[in-house]
Amino acid sequence: MAKGISVTMFKKIKEFLHKRKPDNMTPAEAQKIQKASYALSHTEIKKRFSPTYEGILLGLNSSEKQVFEASAWYLGRIAVNKPKYQAEIIEAMEQKSRQKGINPEFREYLKKQIQNILSKNNL
Repeated sequence: MAKGISVTMFKKIKEFLHKRKPDNMTPAEAQKIQKASYALSHTEIKKRFSPTYEGILLGLNSSEKQVFEASAWYLGRIAVNKPKYQAEIIEAMEQKSRQKGINPEFREYLKKQIQNILSKNNL
């Protein structure tokens, strides 16, 4: 909702505009409506929602073992607990494991995490 206007206030303004005639409006009510309208017209609409796991995917590019494994483990936990993100996370992990320059130890860890996700959800 817009800054400075609550959902309740918006509903009241909407009801007010639909039920009352303009000649019955007091100056104070008109001022409230103008302020609310101004606030609504300058509200920014959130254009894109990005899931929390997208920031964690960057950890898979780390050359440090601890950072890489922590990222893969956490992504595995998200995939197990949030089925709507599961396919995307598995796909990202599989793509990373297929990359040519990846450390073989990291590749095995990713495969282990993918198998863990699949076994927990019986896919």
